Amino acid sequence: MKRTTVYTMALATLLSSRGAAVLAEDIDEVERLRAQVEALKEQAEKQQKVISIISQRLEKIENTDAKAGTNRISKKSVPDSELERLAGRGTSQTDNSPPPASTESAPAQGEEEVVKEAGPSQSVRDVLREEHTLFNQRLTLEPGFTYSYSDRSQLALSGFLALDAIFLGQINVDTVESHIMTLDMNARYGFSDRLEAEVNAPFIYRESTYQSIGVGGSTTQSSEVSVDETGLGDISAALYYRLFRETQTTPDVVVNIGFRAPTGSDPFGIPTQVDPVNNNVTFPSELPTGNGVWGVTGGVSVLKTIDPAIVFANAGYTYNIEESFDDINATSGNQPGDVKLGDAIRFGFGTAFALNERFSLSLSYSHQYSMKSEVTQNGVSQRIIGSDANVGVMNFGATYALNNSTSIVSNIGLGLTNDASDIAITFRVPMQF
Repeated sequence: MKRTTVYTMALATLLSSRGAAVLAEDIDEVERLRAQVEALKEQAEKQQKVISIISQRLEKIENTDAKAGTNRISKKSVPDSELERLAGRGTSQTDNSPPPASTESAPAQGEEEVVKEAGPSQSVRDVLREEHTLFNQRLTLEPGFTYSYSDRSQLALSGFLALDAIFLGQINVDTVESHIMTLDMNARYGFSDRLEAEVNAPFIYRESTYQSIGVGGSTTQSSEVSVDETGLGDISAALYYRLFRETQTTPDVVVNIGFRAPTGSDPFGIPTQVDPVNNNVTFPSELPTGNGVWGVTGGVSVLKTIDPAIVFANAGYTYNIEESFDDINATSGNQPGDVKLGDAIRFGFGTAFALNERFSLSLSYSHQYSMKSEVTQNGVSQRIIGSDANVGVMNFGATYALNNSTSIVSNIGLGLTNDASDIAITFRVPMQF
């Protein structure tokens, strides 16, 4: 009996000690879980703070007026290293130890954020340079090549109608084909973000072919004569000034003024000749490479970014200064006189798309109206019939940036009026230094 009692007391003692141990383990587990809960709460608060900061950054970027192809990098008052520290990166979420110290100290409370705007992409800069003006305070040399072709046909009837249906007389069909190739060097330099200068010097090769059908009154016989000329064209220079910068609601506005010097050969006083073989074609002995008079130009261009497109428009006026020449007659004998070339009004508009960082496309229309020219001889002035012209051209362009400083610009112009060239193809290679 005594032994049973002793066993019973020992068992009770053992159970009591085990229960105490289990209770102690439960208390430790509760404390550990409570610590984990507190750590998770602290992590959640830090992550919520990071979410709030990132949301503010995103809202700032979205509300900032952006240009097409322009990337904005917003540097918040809390640097990325601080965001990582707040997010607890590199530390265990269940670890209760303090986070490592940040290598960057956060700015003082209430400090305004710093917004840095990256420059536009190369394709956007190419569009600005070709269709507007790029004020980049750098020297840009732009060699270019342009080929244009046009032909004009004229029907000449010499005779009369019999019985209102039968033509009796001579029929002549005259055609003039013109090929013009221009090599030019264009130099631009930006003095500031508002002022830029430009100089252009062209070198021109011209060839014109004069054809006539109806030699000797026969519609089966024709004659042909070609004339060509090579020389320096008219050198021009201009200044561009940015009047207003582009904002969310207003466009970029640039005004310009320039002049054209008569460095090319003038078209006045060039004698004409007659085909000595068939005596049926009259043609000039040489071709001009310039206008022969000084010209002053003024204009304005506007550009607006409408993401993802860029729209632009321009208008201008060219005033030709009256000049005196020793001979303005196309026949034999010198006949001095004054020539006032007709002034010209021009305008254009279009749009461009920067498809990626390097490639862009453009579509535009340009129009120029030249007024009648006036000749004064012996104090008598008269306007030259047929000297006015309407030139309308539809342009399709593409630009590809080889690198950050060199691009290839191409353009095809299709003439829409009788006075415009049938087609003009242009290639330019702007290089920045």
